[in-house]
Amino acid sequence: MVAHDQEFKKGERKFQMGGKSLNGYEIKKLWRNDGGGRFTDVSIASGAGDVHDGRGYAACDFDRDGDLDFFIRNYKTDSVYLRNEGVKGHWLVVRPYGTKSNRDAIGARIEVTAGGTTQTRWLTAGSGYLSQMPNEAYFGLGDATRVERIRVTWPSGLVQEFGGADADRHLKVVEGRDGIEVLETHRQPVLRPADLGQGDELLAALAAADVRDREGKHVDVTKLAGVATVNFWATWCNVCRGEIGDLNALARAHAGLGAPLVGVAVLDPQGPDLQKTCDELKPEFTVLTISREEYDRLFGKDAAVPRTLVLERGRVMASMAGRVRPYLVKSYLIGALRASK
Repeated sequence: MVAHDQEFKKGERKFQMGGKSLNGYEIKKLWRNDGGGRFTDVSIASGAGDVHDGRGYAACDFDRDGDLDFFIRNYKTDSVYLRNEGVKGHWLVVRPYGTKSNRDAIGARIEVTAGGTTQTRWLTAGSGYLSQMPNEAYFGLGDATRVERIRVTWPSGLVQEFGGADADRHLKVVEGRDGIEVLETHRQPVLRPADLGQGDELLAALAAADVRDREGKHVDVTKLAGVATVNFWATWCNVCRGEIGDLNALARAHAGLGAPLVGVAVLDPQGPDLQKTCDELKPEFTVLTISREEYDRLFGKDAAVPRTLVLERGRVMASMAGRVRPYLVKSYLIGALRASK
């Protein structure tokens, strides 16, 4: 387990387990190999460093440009595809097919020599939990434009040398057969950003909802600038009262980033008075209001509170039921701010 030592020491994190494990909400890590045994943490700069609970992981040349992209399967939320566009230099991908050995050549040892340096890869099975990387061997060649030798030791014990090949190719080699086949490569284009202003039913319903400020003036929360966090809470909800401290901390952290945080109080005539509750809890964010009927129209009859939405550029980025999870909110904010640059 990777612990947030400083957060625990400062009292910002507590062991409020709620029947759940501690395996989530740890920032994913990605290190860049700088050579010479040195690595640089590029987790946040690369976009890999979110805090979702990642379970399955696979590295593969999904876009067929010779470098490894990442696909991460997260627990109870969207999966993440990280497309690698930052690698320069030449490369080679070798796909072996077994005949006497197993067809996928699991257990094969593949050696590639280029520029006087030999690199070795092993093909293995079961490379990740709930995931499997393809049966291909990837080699970074740097400035070398050609490899001098490709050598394969097959699971059957047969050793073959296939001679040289030009760099920047996907190659196929077959056990017991001479020669190398160059596979046709169709590089996938970089996709344009999605049109974030279309087709979000929840956002449309939220824009039409009767949300008001404390003076009774209508407010369209979908028009909030930048990346907005909208927390629905209620004066009669003990969980809501308990999360005000976390919301205040988020509001302070978001100040100056163009990322407003607002709290929308779900009004109930039978509940404690809103003004008295605000005087007691001292929220450090703008407090708006919505009727119980309007809230139920948004999220269903007798919908529970609290609930937190993260909005960006005309879409709902996240909808989280239950107590606010600051690290998830921060993760969405970091991703959105990075994408806007």
